[in-house]
Amino acid sequence: MGEELVALLDAAGFPVTAAAWIHFPDVEEWRLVLRTPKAEKDLLGALREMSEIMDAKGDLRARLDLSRVKLVPPSDRMLQAIGRMVRVTGPPTVRFARNVVDGIYIDDAVIYRLAA
Repeated sequence: MGEELVALLDAAGFPVTAAAWIHFPDVEEWRLVLRTPKAEKDLLGALREMSEIMDAKGDLRARLDLSRVKLVPPSDRMLQAIGRMVRVTGPPTVRFARNVVDGIYIDDAVIYRLAA
């Protein structure tokens, strides 16, 4: 579903510079984290735009609970830390688990896209 959403956003011209499923052990949940400059300017507007893109294309919104999708700005520390170790520009995905980078613990991540 993550790859499907990224492809939909790309096709709609919604900028995504990083995309990864990241496990947050404190809440025992996987979240799809998408880095976009739109989150810095107008987070609520970016979420609304993303949900409209999802609604326009099939049943993705019914299969992917929006509470599991997190839009973050380019300054997101976790993605910046992972980006110092890993670069991913497309298929295949990269698994990044049980690492500490710049004092940030990354329990587990499946990375679709992560560029500088």
